[in-house]
Amino acid sequence: MSRARPCSVEAPADVAAARGPRTLLVGTAMSAAQLQHTLALASPRPRIVGCLLPHTIRPEGEAGTTVRSLGAFDQIADVIGRERVELVLVSLPLAMDDAMRRLRAQLERLGVTWRFMPTLADQLAGRTAQRHLGDGPPTGPASPAMPGSLDAAQLINRQPRPLDHDAIRHCLAGRCVLITGAGGSIGSELARIVCRFKPAKLVLLERSENALFEIDRELARIFPELPRKAVLHDVTHRQSTFERIGELAPDVIFHAAAHKHVPMMEDHPAAAVENNFYGTRALADAADAHGVQRFVMISSDKAVNPSSVMGATKRLAELYIQHLNQHSDTVYSMVRFGNVLGSACSVLPIWTNQLAHGGPITVTHPDMTRYFMTIPEAAGLVLQAGALSGAEAGRLQPHGQGGEVFLLDMGEPVHIVDLARRFLRAHGYEPDVDIAITHTGIRPGEKLFEELAYDGEDMLPTPHDAIRIWRTTPPSPARMRQIVATFDHLRDGGGDLSHPWQHTSRDAIVTALRTAIPEMVAAAAG
Repeated sequence: MSRARPCSVEAPADVAAARGPRTLLVGTAMSAAQLQHTLALASPRPRIVGCLLPHTIRPEGEAGTTVRSLGAFDQIADVIGRERVELVLVSLPLAMDDAMRRLRAQLERLGVTWRFMPTLADQLAGRTAQRHLGDGPPTGPASPAMPGSLDAAQLINRQPRPLDHDAIRHCLAGRCVLITGAGGSIGSELARIVCRFKPAKLVLLERSENALFEIDRELARIFPELPRKAVLHDVTHRQSTFERIGELAPDVIFHAAAHKHVPMMEDHPAAAVENNFYGTRALADAADAHGVQRFVMISSDKAVNPSSVMGATKRLAELYIQHLNQHSDTVYSMVRFGNVLGSACSVLPIWTNQLAHGGPITVTHPDMTRYFMTIPEAAGLVLQAGALSGAEAGRLQPHGQGGEVFLLDMGEPVHIVDLARRFLRAHGYEPDVDIAITHTGIRPGEKLFEELAYDGEDMLPTPHDAIRIWRTTPPSPARMRQIVATFDHLRDGGGDLSHPWQHTSRDAIVTALRTAIPEMVAAAAG
């Protein structure tokens, strides 16, 4: 059992005069401090016997204050008996859902009177305590708080840039707009924003049944008058993709479908090439064949000097789009940006889940930095860049209209450790006091620092100050034919087109990627 140590709260000078119930505080160092100061104003004033913290991370005495820390949460039964506790006041951030459920069940078994006191951070953010205080005993696994309860823009100290609504309306209004990956983080936000510009029809194309169902249901509720169609389809199926595009006859395509997880794609390079390159190729060719007016592909900063399979496949897709744009009536463009804060399986939902189970939260490396923007800002700027595509190219690009690689202004890179500390404090935790931050090591394919454009290459302005154009030369037809032939041979080498890649080794695919993308660099070590 941990020895008593000071908690980071100060007791009122006249604790001995308090006549209220013997009270145990249960919370984080930050919430206990705030609660103790509030209780000093109560009448009768509770007699605070001490506090319990999530963990005992710091050594005894480091906090240096007068209200005792009596240990960690798992000692609550012993402390209540030993200290003759009459009232327990629990003040935990809502993100700590799993710990709160366990505490609640234990307090009810012990039969002690207890109250839940929302943290100041949760109150200021307007977050509700309904999950903690629902009727009946807790059952099943915890349901962690979603990152949407945080102000993501405040976490990265970044506010969205205003959009040119007239330009976007000119691009979308009265047109049939198709979005691939429509159930994903970016695709679904694109769909929400597109609906505001009154397209003639919105087509949601997605291969995940559940994700497609959810975004279609949401839009039906918010925009019931807007014609829309939900299409369950995988764009890597080339022939059926051609048929679908012919049937749906979209005017504008936003291609957001992709495999994005860097470490996972290191282990599954065939899946990365199939989805990110062949899926893009099939959809882009179908757009060309059926006279789609505008095609916007969502790319990534990981396509710049890629160190990963994922980044290399996104660069392959960029090259193919630039190649196709040279001889197509469709205006093709790409939008390249960094990490999107709060997207599925990114740091916010991962950390939120870790908090729900009491921590620690994990960071791969203390020096890791990334560019970030919020989901709404990223989706809005994608639409803005799509509206600029081709319109500015005749003035800015010597090789003709379309084919631009638009770079979104990501601001300054953020140290992930600093973001983790802000995240914890936004939830009412003191980093490395209440919840530890641990380092897990760089994962396969990762860089310490991401880039948005190649060194020494010209960046051209656009009418929107958050969007620039990377001036680049498209691949020659001979080079593109060679790349396509190389991967076609690997993909179909066994002759069984119904089971592509089955006779191709991982090393062969990675070697082909390095040959096709000579600027690939080694991943970081450690």
